[in-house]
Amino acid sequence: MRQDRTAVAQPEGMPGRDIGEAVGSVEESPAVDETVIEQLATITDGQGFSVLGELLHAFLSAVPGRLETLDRAASAGELVAVGDQAHALTGSAASFGARGMADLCRQLRASAQTGDLEATQRLVGALHAEFLKVRAWLVTFRDRS
Repeated sequence: MRQDRTAVAQPEGMPGRDIGEAVGSVEESPAVDETVIEQLATITDGQGFSVLGELLHAFLSAVPGRLETLDRAASAGELVAVGDQAHALTGSAASFGARGMADLCRQLRASAQTGDLEATQRLVGALHAEFLKVRAWLVTFRDRS
């Protein structure tokens, strides 16, 4: 598989949102940065065909399980597990241009590390809502292509 490494650049330099903005932002930005998805579409298999469909399927299949694990960990107050799951989701979300989701994951990890269970539980809920937006955007994009 040939891969353009710039296609999965993570937006680490992006300023994060605080919890208030994450939960109740008035100004909505797109759920996914389409330029990142277009870059992912340039990744091809040995025959030169894009593997974007496979990548989208893997992402959309994996995230619900991670969110369920986050739910259980947050409900049980297992903040180390929350931080670990949030860290793993950050990279996946950023790789697909889901910057809002990645920002929420960073905030979630930080709240778990500081032991703020209330903020952690709010952020888990916000992350679920953001993933629904990301999933809808990605499915619409896939169906258009």
